[in-house]
This record gives sequence, structure tokens and C-alpha cells, in this order.
Amino acid sequence: MGTPLTETVIITGGNGLLGSGIAVEIAKKQPFVHLLLTARDIRTDNVRELMGKIRLIGPRSIEVLPLDLTDLKSVASFAKATVDRIRFKDIPPVTSLIHSAVATSYVVDDLTSDGFDPVYQTNCLSPFLLTIGLLEAFRAEDGTPKGGAKVINIGCSATSSGRLDYFDHDYGRNGRRPGTALGAKEGNIRFGSSKLIGSVALYALRRSLIWTGNISLDIFTLDPGGITGQSNLRTGAPMSVRVAHQTRSGLRPFLRMVSRSSMNKASVPAKAIARVAFHSDTVENWQKERYFILESDYEAASVLPSLRDGKKVNKLLIQMMQMIEVETKEMDSPAPLRPQLGMISPPTLSL
Repeated sequence: MGTPLTETVIITGGNGLLGSGIAVEIAKKQPFVHLLLTARDIRTDNVRELMGKIRLIGPRSIEVLPLDLTDLKSVASFAKATVDRIRFKDIPPVTSLIHSAVATSYVVDDLTSDGFDPVYQTNCLSPFLLTIGLLEAFRAEDGTPKGGAKVINIGCSATSSGRLDYFDHDYGRNGRRPGTALGAKEGNIRFGSSKLIGSVALYALRRSLIWTGNISLDIFTLDPGGITGQSNLRTGAPMSVRVAHQTRSGLRPFLRMVSRSSMNKASVPAKAIARVAFHSDTVENWQKERYFILESDYEAASVLPSLRDGKKVNKLLIQMMQMIEVETKEMDSPAPLRPQLGMISPPTLSL
């Protein structure tokens, strides 16, 4: 390409239903962006199909790299390698990190090699570690409307049934053996809890970065609404869940008449996410904690009431940092960040 690339966008779960849709929409509208997609296995048919779709759009800079979100060392290595590539100007700075990868499961799973529930680690702990590991990779604020960078965490309505303490005791296993089936209600609470904790932890990180004042980064959650299609990472869903999903898919034209966000093809939220990622915000908007449902902008604390409790938010941030402490030391994350994470000034907690 004759024109130099201007920025890098990272999409985790880039071979998934939503992640691949986001990549296609960005490729259509942003020809000078380097798309860096991640997948647990890069040798799958959906990766090849995605690359084929983007080639049909035109000459684009895109790569799909392996990243296992159930392995903290994989996350740390990916982040460090990406930071190094940006330092050596192999790729441009990151302007958007989109946490699109997701895992759901309706069975009691074996713990990961790091000792965590895989749903919790994939949806919460690894995105948090990846965000911190990439801090030096993000584009710095330059005083213009396009300055700075964004971290977009893909959320869901299931957070309303989640609990911040769900994984505190035995990771919700209650002594049950791996392979034990979970009911639809418990499986949804487990999933919703992982997404709730992930969102609150990233907002807590945002507050801490504002307090330290050394990195300009807008972090928020975006709920894409219901999406039709098959998930790559859904394990052991009970019949009630499968029937409900099929029923919603069949009713999609009617649900859409009631609510735009009820049930959509993946292309609908993918377009919304691509627009939000490249929208030039005012300084006032960057100072707010925002939560998007498609393109509708809400006060984050109105959607996630947990954010109103400053002590719980602080406690969660410290807990998350302790869980990833070894990996952050190996990644050489910015020195000023480590001692001040968790020390959030009370004024930043007033909502």
C-alpha cells in the first residue's frame, strides 16, 4: 500500500461471529488501519473465510495471531511482543482494543493451568491483563479530537444477574467434579458474573489511570444486544438454553419491531462497534464513564450499579492486580502504574 498505515486495531476473538464482523466493517471503512486479530486456533476454516472476505474488500493490512485467553503467559507474551513491534515501528500504535472474545459454559470445567475458572479467566482476567500489558502500545493523547485510544469491552445484559463475589469461593464449583452439568439459571449467573466483574474491573482501571494522569485511555463497555448465530465457545448448553436461542432466532423479525437491540444479525452490532471505535469524541465525553447499548450512550453507573460503591470497586481492582502480579512484572508494564493502581482518589468515585 502506498499510503502508510495510521493505526492498529486489536480484536480478540477475531475469528468469532462478532469479532469477524467487526473486522469486516472496519476493513470496509478504514483502509489505512492495521487489523490485528487474535484467535485461539488460527488454522480454522472461519479464519480462512474471514481472510477471504477481507481480501475481496481490497488491499488491507491484516494478520491473525494465536492468543489463548485461558493462559496468562500467552496473554503476557502477546502483549509484550505487540509493544515491542510498536517500539520498533513494525506496526502503528494501537488506537482501539476490542475485547470481543467470550466463553460460556454450562458444565463445571477443569481449572486453567493458572488455577482459575476458564469462563472467568477468558471473560474477565485475561482482558484485564491484556489491557494493562498493552498500555505502552496505545496512541498517546496529542491534544486533537483524534488523540488517545479506546478500549471497548463487549458486554451483555446477563450482567444484571451477575455477582461480583461469584468466583470468590471455590470459583462457583461448590465442590462439584469437572463435567457436572449446570442448570440454565446457574450457567447464566456464572457467565453474567464473569462479564460483570470484567466490566467493573476495566472501569476501575480507567479511574486509576485518570488518577495517575500518565496515560490517556478511554475504557468503556458496549452491549451489542442479542445476536443470532453459533458461538465458538459455548460448552454443554442445556436444552432449555438451546431452545430459547432457536426461538429468539425465529422471532427475530418480530422482536426487532419492538426493540432494535433485541435480536440482530452480527453485522448490526459490528457496524455500531466499528462506528463507536472511530468516532471522534469531545474531551467532556472522554471524562465520563460511559456504557453503550449499540450506539446509545448511557452513564455507566446507571447500567452497572456496582460502580457506585467505591470501596468495592477499589477492592476489586486490588484483587485483580494481585492475580496478575507475576505476569505484569514480566511484561515490564510502566513503572509509575504499579504502585498507584488501586489508590483511587475519592473525587473520581463520585457519580
